Amino acid sequence: MNKEIILSNYENAKKIYARYDVDVDKAIEKFKSIPISVHNWQGDDVRGFEGSEGIHSENVVTGNYPGRAENGDQMRQDLEQAFKFSPCRHKLNLHTMYAEPKEKKERNEYDTEDYRKWIDWAKQHGLGIDFNVSYFTHPMMKDGCSLASDDETVRQYWIQAGINGRKIANDIGRELGQVCINNTWIPDGTKDLPADRGAYRRRLIDSLDRILDTPYDKENMRDVLEGKVFGIGTESFVVGSHDFYIAYAVKKGIGITMDTGHYHPTEDIADKITALYPFVESINLHLTRGVRWDSDHCLITNDDLRSVLQEIKRQDLFNKKVDLGLDFFDATINRVSSWIIGLRAAGRTLLEVLLEPSHLLKEAEIKNDLTRRLALMEEFKNLPVGAVWDYLCMTEGKSVGTSWLKEMEVYEHEVQLKR
Repeated sequence: MNKEIILSNYENAKKIYARYDVDVDKAIEKFKSIPISVHNWQGDDVRGFEGSEGIHSENVVTGNYPGRAENGDQMRQDLEQAFKFSPCRHKLNLHTMYAEPKEKKERNEYDTEDYRKWIDWAKQHGLGIDFNVSYFTHPMMKDGCSLASDDETVRQYWIQAGINGRKIANDIGRELGQVCINNTWIPDGTKDLPADRGAYRRRLIDSLDRILDTPYDKENMRDVLEGKVFGIGTESFVVGSHDFYIAYAVKKGIGITMDTGHYHPTEDIADKITALYPFVESINLHLTRGVRWDSDHCLITNDDLRSVLQEIKRQDLFNKKVDLGLDFFDATINRVSSWIIGLRAAGRTLLEVLLEPSHLLKEAEIKNDLTRRLALMEEFKNLPVGAVWDYLCMTEGKSVGTSWLKEMEVYEHEVQLKR
């Protein structure tokens, strides 16, 4: 599509939105202020750099597409390639298993300098970093448990990893000048019915209490906890369930992570935003696409994504301790292209909800004009967000439409397939 067509479509779109009292330029500026945290683990199928081949993984990744990143330099190169085609404001979401120490260390011995290459790279590109201790895919997992393990040696190992992880996250946030979201997810649970759920949870409470004991500046680092309904191998019982973490987060004054694949398929995740936001410090979103279960398919534009972002916009919660991130890993397609597709889906949907004339829906609701409210909701689905998105991509020097595919084909053959 040529520049003249894009500009013409954009000017027409502005007129259409103006009929609903929507300032398109102001929406674009708001869009540019909202970071989306991009998960590094899509680039290598959640393998890490520790040489954990042959160790049981708690993350099921389907496919074996060639060209995965095998070290930090390759992964950073792939991330830069993905960012080239996204007009979004980016952050990096990093797991501890991607440390690059000068000498081999245990995972619970990592310190800030073991992430120096990531920090310097983030500085170079003006990125913030979010952080996650990797409580999985490691010899010190026992029967699929870490912080809730009944083996004190195992539990102490992971408590130390958690303590170190919070310090690293604080150092990263302070050095980069952007808050670092420190997310805790553990796979702990049982495949069949446990006899003593309380014992597992008492151990987890003690572990979390000890990890969170040291206070840090909330401008540098915020703690969040990520729950889950079930996992492969933990079908009957997950220690860190949603209910457990919500109660613990409220008690401790910290935040929660809502992974959109970690609920029952029929749950309305958008409805949970206002139910939780008044009571927790912050909400961190991991956007993914679960197909019948937590399958972590590449994010696409769909009603589930739209409804979550709509709710945040309608409550004016963007940049108010509601943070956006991606979390999927699909090895059936090119991993970098998967980042691009997911980022562009998140970005385009974010722009769409920022452009929604939400005030008109609220006015109809206040007047109890429910017919008008529903009619407007349907009509707003036809507003020309595509024209504004194309304009944004063009003015930011990013690909319009599918033009990025051709360059990715070159990148795949000249870079990824030569690894």
